[in-house]
Amino acid sequence: MTTEEVPNLALALSELRRLVEVGFEKNNGLTQLILQRLEQADDRHAELAQRVEQDRAAAELRYAALEARLDAIEREAVTRTQLSDRTKQIIAVVSVLVTVASAVIALIALTRG
Repeated sequence: MTTEEVPNLALALSELRRLVEVGFEKNNGLTQLILQRLEQADDRHAELAQRVEQDRAAAELRYAALEARLDAIEREAVTRTQLSDRTKQIIAVVSVLVTVASAVIALIALTRG
């Protein structure tokens, strides 16, 4: 090696060292950015998980309230068969009333005539 090549080699090595250091710093910066974004994603995930739990709890309360209402309706509701039986009873009572009214009118007509 000549004396000229030694400073050029030292210069090249120092340039290479500087490039490597800059590259490492750039990678460290990018790694820190990725870690920061991961922390933000974890925070957002925790927030969304909490909202999901709150929504699930609210939905369960609404479901329980609806179940209670449905149970009350089922206890108080009239079935088709019951409605049909009631209708038959009403028709029978009205028929008896009409028959009695007809008999009373016939008796009144007979007593006047």
